[in-house]
Amino acid sequence: MENSSSRRKRKDVDVSQGPPKKRKGGAMRIHGVINTPPILGENAPSSSRQGTPVNYPVHDLNPDCTAKNPNLTVIFFHGITYGIDDAWKQTWTTRPIDGKEECWPQMWIPKDLNGNVKILSLSYDSNVASVHNDVTKIGQNLIQSLVTDSRYETLWDGPVAMVAYSFGGLVLKSLVVEMHKHVSQQQTNNLDVKVQKGCEKFLKNLNGVVFYSVPHAGGTQDLSNYFRWLHQQITKDPTQLGLLGNMDSFDRKMEQLSIDFINSTRKDINIYAFVEGLPIDNEWGILVPWTSAIRLSKNNNCKVEDANHLTICKPPSKEHLSYSKLLECLKFFMKV
Repeated sequence: MENSSSRRKRKDVDVSQGPPKKRKGGAMRIHGVINTPPILGENAPSSSRQGTPVNYPVHDLNPDCTAKNPNLTVIFFHGITYGIDDAWKQTWTTRPIDGKEECWPQMWIPKDLNGNVKILSLSYDSNVASVHNDVTKIGQNLIQSLVTDSRYETLWDGPVAMVAYSFGGLVLKSLVVEMHKHVSQQQTNNLDVKVQKGCEKFLKNLNGVVFYSVPHAGGTQDLSNYFRWLHQQITKDPTQLGLLGNMDSFDRKMEQLSIDFINSTRKDINIYAFVEGLPIDNEWGILVPWTSAIRLSKNNNCKVEDANHLTICKPPSKEHLSYSKLLECLKFFMKV
């Protein structure tokens, strides 16, 4: 494992603007007003390219909400990236506004939902999926980060919502599936009983999920090529593609994960999907097609006509469809 000093020296790769030939001026820097939130976990994780992190950090994006039973707890899942320290920032920023970018879940949602909401953003090592050839390991570790921590126990007594972008949607579904396994299995020792009860409470109060361009039933060849590029940025090894290496296998895994997810949630859970409306550019097309993006949401979906896969969760304003519709969903999830 890397020690903390080596992790601080390492620069995370920002993959949010696509493959190098599509980028201008090198890697994007985060210029905007992004307040670094506290990490809700005394042991911020060490991670290894070849190993599984012991624990993943949970960032509190609204520390002003100190209620043990907020009106709603919203958990955000970032897209695939190398490194975990700033991964949530890379995903959940606005498009540049007056030359600046903001972390909109942190800056907008608490005010628009009148403050009494807990906004959490998870960070996890995307490379674990490549190493283990699935996302199960990430889901298992996120249970440890969320359910076994006594500071979160009362949050799961109230309504919960989850929001995910792209690869983060696969992680979200894996987390839910792994939680359901704990609930359905007979556990014996005290720790397992605690985890089981925590998972049961979480799933019972999970009112809604929102997906931004998640390949529930696989994707296009461009998505395959894009994931290959992402994997190479993460591992620097083009020969070990793991989960991302075979699109046919990937599609089958995504379809099965979607089936397992639906079987692990309440029958009346609310699912909403945002669908990309534009290709990335003249060379890269639509990465997640309509049929795959709406696989789980039925009629509860919205095509964002002016957004591609890289900008689908980067609203330029509060009035933009990619934010205003999400806000409607969260208000609904509070009342269910």
